[in-house]
Amino acid sequence: MATNIVRESAKIYEFPVRNIQRLKDAQANRPRPLIYDSGCGSWYHEEAIREEEEARKQ
Repeated sequence: MATNIVRESAKIYEFPVRNIQRLKDAQANRPRPLIYDSGCGSWYHEEAIREEEEARKQ
């Protein structure tokens, strides 16, 4: 077993300084993603809720 293992110490990297106003401007100019709602993707969930409500009424 080798006992003369040399380990380097950790390297510390400085985070870049950011311009907050420039980041806000870039976010404001970014187009918003479109979200399409088909209205029929969760029919099974709605059906389960309806069945549960009917079971409670009985």
